[in-house]
Amino acid sequence: MFYAELLQAALAEPDWSILQRLAEIAVRLEMSLYIVGGPVRDCLLRRTGTDLDLTTEGDALTLARVAARDLGGAWKKFERFGTAKLYFPGRARSAPIDVATTRTETYAHPGALPEVTRGTLQTDLVRRDFTFNALAIRLDGDHQGELIDLHGGEQDLQQGLLRVLHPRSFEDDPTRLLRGARFEQRFGFSFATDTLQLIPPALPALDQVSGDRLRHELELIFGEAQPLKPLLRLHDLGVLHQIDPACVVDDWIAARFQTQTAPPERNVEEAQDDRFTCWAWLTCRLTESSLTRFSQRVNLARAEAVDVAQVKALRDAQGTIGMLQRRSEIYRALAAYSDRALRTALTVIDRPAAQQNIGLCLNELRHVKPALDGHQLQALGALRGPGLGRLLEQIHDAVLDGLITTPQQEEDYARQFIAREGQDP
Repeated sequence: MFYAELLQAALAEPDWSILQRLAEIAVRLEMSLYIVGGPVRDCLLRRTGTDLDLTTEGDALTLARVAARDLGGAWKKFERFGTAKLYFPGRARSAPIDVATTRTETYAHPGALPEVTRGTLQTDLVRRDFTFNALAIRLDGDHQGELIDLHGGEQDLQQGLLRVLHPRSFEDDPTRLLRGARFEQRFGFSFATDTLQLIPPALPALDQVSGDRLRHELELIFGEAQPLKPLLRLHDLGVLHQIDPACVVDDWIAARFQTQTAPPERNVEEAQDDRFTCWAWLTCRLTESSLTRFSQRVNLARAEAVDVAQVKALRDAQGTIGMLQRRSEIYRALAAYSDRALRTALTVIDRPAAQQNIGLCLNELRHVKPALDGHQLQALGALRGPGLGRLLEQIHDAVLDGLITTPQQEEDYARQFIAREGQDP
């Protein structure tokens, strides 16, 4: 029962109650039920958490269906993998309870996604990345609180070691290299000597990993409280160089990450902005061709690839941007750039004049709009076409520069322009 008490202490009371009720359902269905992986690791480290990953040697889909019905929740099944997600009132939609049938995995080639078949608890645990994630605590019936530790994971936790479960672990799934660096720095652990020796020969297997999986692992690192530490570790281990030779973490990049202070609670938009900023810091000093290659390698979404290229362009043009004087020319020079690119550029340029002009554009100039629009100008006699576009732009510039301050002055300016251009019918 000792481990059940540890688990209870690590969980919020509603989560512990849900686990107990799920265990009762498992007993009724004559199934075993285990909590596995990260939640067990965290409770042994006396860390609180919200992830609940469960596995059973029975049918996880049946267990999830019955639990959703009996406990007033909802569920979503993934038949290919024999897994389901359970959603209960009081738990955030983004924090479902994962339930899986114990399985075994094989890899067709290094870096491939695994082929999954049903297995035992023993095969399920051995497929995991590190020994401290290959721990399980049984939840059902008289077995509640039993720790299943087949690979010395508890001892490795006590010694602060990351150890893979077999010599081909990194070659089977090279993303474990990135995950290991993240865990190592998050917990203040070190790779075990025998595991560290497996890293250099496994690096070429990273070439077989899809861009989506690499991007996902890097963005998990960006979401850490101190992302610089695992990034530096990946640099030292040669992982970043294997992903792309131009990808380095030098003193300039380190200085950017050292200024990062992410609040503990971030909404989705803030988290996305933080991830984008990290991508920009890694890439804004690359050559254009290297940036294109890197963006393609990690399969950045088109919007992000465009914006990181804009951050690079703004940094490269900071001298010119800093020399702009008139408000209208500042606005025109920066009009094509996204707000996200402009905000991020403020963190990578070092010319105060350029920073001031970009800040002025973001905070003020982009919010200045003329009172008259195209339809109103046409009502005054302007014809559709290039002339109308020029008139709109000139009025906007005059408003930005303070030469026009009222709607009446806009109308007077427009009438003069129309008369001068011969557009009055």
